[in-house]
Amino acid sequence: MNPALSRHLQQLGLERSPFPPTPDAASYYQTSVLESELVEAAHALRTRAGFVLLTGEVGTGKSTFLRRLLGQLESDGMVVSLVFNTFLQGDDLLAAVLRDFGLKPHGNAATDIEVLNRFLINRWQDRTTCVLIIDDAQNLSLASLELVRLLTSLETGQEKLLQIVLSGQPELRDNLDMPQIRQLTSRICKHVRLDPLSHEQTREYVNFRLRAAGAGERIRVDAKAVTALHRASNGNPRRIHLIMDRCLYGLYAQPSEQRLINADLVNRAAAQAGAQAARSPTAAYRYALTAGISLAACLGIAGLVAGSVESRADSRNGPPTTTGSNAAVAQVSAPVASDTTACDQNAVTGALRSDWVAAAAAEHLRQLPNTCLIQHGERWQLLWSPDAASTRFLDPSQVGSASQALQRRLFELGHYDGAIDGRYGRLTQRALARFQQRYALPATGNPDPLTLLLLAAPAPLTSHSSSLPDSLSHGNG
Repeated sequence: MNPALSRHLQQLGLERSPFPPTPDAASYYQTSVLESELVEAAHALRTRAGFVLLTGEVGTGKSTFLRRLLGQLESDGMVVSLVFNTFLQGDDLLAAVLRDFGLKPHGNAATDIEVLNRFLINRWQDRTTCVLIIDDAQNLSLASLELVRLLTSLETGQEKLLQIVLSGQPELRDNLDMPQIRQLTSRICKHVRLDPLSHEQTREYVNFRLRAAGAGERIRVDAKAVTALHRASNGNPRRIHLIMDRCLYGLYAQPSEQRLINADLVNRAAAQAGAQAARSPTAAYRYALTAGISLAACLGIAGLVAGSVESRADSRNGPPTTTGSNAAVAQVSAPVASDTTACDQNAVTGALRSDWVAAAAAEHLRQLPNTCLIQHGERWQLLWSPDAASTRFLDPSQVGSASQALQRRLFELGHYDGAIDGRYGRLTQRALARFQQRYALPATGNPDPLTLLLLAAPAPLTSHSSSLPDSLSHGNG
């Protein structure tokens, strides 16, 4: 038995978590279509045919696809630069590419491109293919996309020196349709679209994951449960993991001979987890929905004033929490074994939300009430009540929007030095992304529930003065 597993998974006789919160390439569900797409993408890069585009909604498996592609490229002896932080733009993005190739940036774009060009020529002479992979590329500005176009122009006269993969949400395709960068779009040789799973694929996926985790025939999912799961998740693998993980908590309390996941358990798990059928909103609507509801849900305050929204950040730390009247929605509940800890008991009954955090975040979150932390190897499982994300960093006497309160807190923590103007622009996004990086969260720049919980935790102030910059001239949040 794996001692790093949660108690409920051990009691279910599982060898590992079948529905982990992070990408799990080791138990990759490979359809014939995905296998074909992976082979074609690798072939396009191997033959220097052009650049590859990968698009899909949040949670459809882009990161896992990239990991498998990366494994193939490196096994072929290719040199790969992987850029995740697309809040770096322009010269900063170029510097990140150089560093990932083991080169030293000089702070001058022309010089850095020349350094990169020499490196690529040397690798080409060694018959080594160099690949640049940029994830979350929907965040790239027009200037950064122009930089990517410039990098695709580096060539020997016969072949392109740098092969590029851009991965992002569907709006990336819209960005690439802008007439200013039509030259870049014309160089796409392969477009991989990751679609949600069908009803039948959802059934196969769940059974595959359970078998891979060692469930055998001990855990069954009936046909109506699959229908309910597909409806609640809309075939999105990340939502499937979220719901099924909650189902396993509920299943833990059932007698071992009756471990059947039925539609009722799925519906209660989906309601408790806040999972809803996926939509395909525009980028601006997606951002307003995620940022506004996350703040309202965790802080109990008015929606975020988006102001001049200049990017398309998305929430990647899990589902929205239930709020208001929805807080009393039926939850996954069942009698709990007598030796279960208070943390486990509250998790099983749906009283706590579950997230996975790094050690840095776990240490910081110990200071908050209504949170439980359970170590699993190098990761920590955080069980917490949405009430824990209190408004402790908001001063009720202050007048301003939720966005202003967020800016004040980021200023206090030394991450933001712009105007406290309530405009959620790039300065605020980058400040929040820096805060997220500090605690090993995805640096989305988006105030998701887990980020807000970390912001609410007490923390030593930096050397910033306690006086806030009420109206600094370089505003636009």
